[in-house]
Amino acid sequence: MGNAYRKMGEVADAQKSFRFLITEYPDHEIAIRARLDLLHYARLHQDMEERLSILKELTFKVKRTDVSKSACIKACHELAEIHCFAQELDEGKKALATTYAGPKLFDQVYSLSVKTVNHLLKDPKTKSAALKLGDQLISTMRVETTVRPELASQFLYQVAALHTTLGRPSETFKVYEEIGEKFGMNDGLRGKMADWYISREKLDQAYRIYGQYENKVAGLSNIASLQLKEGKTEEAIETYRQIIEIDGENSGTYLWTIAGCYEKLSDWKKAIACYRQVDRFPANYFAIAKCHRRLGEQKEAIVLYNQCKVVEKSAPEATLQIGYTYEEAKDKEKAIRTFQLTCKRYPKSGQASRAHSHLQNKYNINVTLGGTEEE
Repeated sequence: MGNAYRKMGEVADAQKSFRFLITEYPDHEIAIRARLDLLHYARLHQDMEERLSILKELTFKVKRTDVSKSACIKACHELAEIHCFAQELDEGKKALATTYAGPKLFDQVYSLSVKTVNHLLKDPKTKSAALKLGDQLISTMRVETTVRPELASQFLYQVAALHTTLGRPSETFKVYEEIGEKFGMNDGLRGKMADWYISREKLDQAYRIYGQYENKVAGLSNIASLQLKEGKTEEAIETYRQIIEIDGENSGTYLWTIAGCYEKLSDWKKAIACYRQVDRFPANYFAIAKCHRRLGEQKEAIVLYNQCKVVEKSAPEATLQIGYTYEEAKDKEKAIRTFQLTCKRYPKSGQASRAHSHLQNKYNINVTLGGTEEE
């Protein structure tokens, strides 16, 4: 009856039916569906009173069976979130305690409390409450480091993250130093410290931290990335060459990046030299061809594109680029013929669509996608 009323759009009658079902058969598994339907309407109509009533039933009263367990667990989380957002933290904890205990309960309460802090920080009116809750969490986390010493390092990182959330960067760094003193420095901690320095625009300090990495390749890679962000392309090239000396097995990866750096500097010849050392066919041939085109060396580029055509997946793009290269060389006839060939040989490809559009827009030529080359 409730479902029939709902399908007819008779919401009030549907709700009456669902409530009657719950009253008469509270422990029947179908009553779970009725409660969930009523909960849906309560959310939809922003009826907080009924929403809370149903959530409390599912959380505290309904017997948890294979049928009801999932709905009850979801309800306890929703109820806890409502309480916490209303700054009723103890009530939120009670809701979660119906499902969790011990360390798992602590972790759930902590996760929800952090979510609550972020929620409260959005409104200037509740910012003070957010700061108060944040401080309570920090104190709780510090106590937890003694209760669960095997997770002390993890808890301190969470304390640092909370200070960041609360807008206390100096306190965040103090915690990082504390972690280093208690558990020793490692590259993970150094990375967080470097990120902190970068966020404060203290790049010299970030470079210093990266230089202290135990994993020299990772440290130099971070230095090179930061140099590129600063626009220090030539310095980044030298850093990548240092990495190659240490990690020669992956030299191709670094040479590819160096080649990209030379492209940024418009040093096309040096870029070509680097790409030639990388075993990444046909990608390196495409890259080399692009550099030759920048140098006005269209013939060399076309030779490379033709070699790329031996790879079936690369053939459409290589053919299209040959057309553009002929165009750059002012050979209009060959350019048009190559664009037409792209349409005929690879009619279902994206390159054919681009060639088709280019022929129409630039040369006012309409071609049919597909067909034979003889045509």
